[in-house]
Amino acid sequence: MSDNLDPGLNPGNPDPNQNQNPNPPQNQSPNPKAEQAPTFSWQSQIGDDLASAPSIKKFPDTKEGLVQAATSYIQLEKLLGNDKVPIPKGPNDVAARARFNKALGIPDSPNGYTLADVEIPKNMEGLSFDKAKFAEVAHKHDLTPGAAKGLWETYTNMVKQQYANTVKASEEAVTAAINTLREEWGDAYKSKVDLGQMVINRFSDDKEMNDYVTAVLSKDARGIKFLAKIGEQFAENKIGDFKYQRHSLTPDEAQSEWDAIRGNPAHPYNNDRAPQAERDRAIAYVNSLIRIARQRPVGQA
Repeated sequence: MSDNLDPGLNPGNPDPNQNQNPNPPQNQSPNPKAEQAPTFSWQSQIGDDLASAPSIKKFPDTKEGLVQAATSYIQLEKLLGNDKVPIPKGPNDVAARARFNKALGIPDSPNGYTLADVEIPKNMEGLSFDKAKFAEVAHKHDLTPGAAKGLWETYTNMVKQQYANTVKASEEAVTAAINTLREEWGDAYKSKVDLGQMVINRFSDDKEMNDYVTAVLSKDARGIKFLAKIGEQFAENKIGDFKYQRHSLTPDEAQSEWDAIRGNPAHPYNNDRAPQAERDRAIAYVNSLIRIARQRPVGQA
């Protein structure tokens, strides 16, 4: 009876073809190593000749370097439509310098600069500017019209300011001198100053000299005092004291002067009616002329 049993139902007689494990393990291979992402290199894709070029080597072989290279190319492409100007290689590169100057707008001659006229205030009428000379200097140093215009304006304003400062300082000095002498001379101040101005007016060759001497001496109290003293000498008729104060004479000059005095009857030396003090000075002067004239070598007339 046991022979009729289904072999598959007989635990004592299992079917050799039947798998005893209802959930047999699946065949599994070992986990493969994760593959590393390849390193980014754009220069390796353009060929050795291009990759070794200096203009390519200056960019990193990275994504950022590729962006930089592309940006540089775009910027260069924008320049292709512009005029190309050579950079002068030195002072002797005349042709390149001429093209470079032309590109900058530098005129061919100083006349190409359009410099503005300088407005001179009334209190600076003696001030002047040589615009033509300035243009020559600007052109010599290759200044652009804009640079020349700006420098011209700065220069003229600076000079006018310095002039104004000088005038102000001079006026302050004159004021200080006047105040000092007013305190010293009191009511006599005006008359003494007028005497000094008379001296300047008398001996100045022209108005320019008059103005110059007045400006120089009136800045200081000592100058005003000096003029006032000379004026006093004239006012008191004492200027004759200088008559016989002469520079050194040669024997011939002394003889000539002595002869001229002897031939002039009105000279105080010959005029008994001349003031005694003046005649005494004249006699002393003639005696000095005689002493000098006698120093001539023997044999000369």
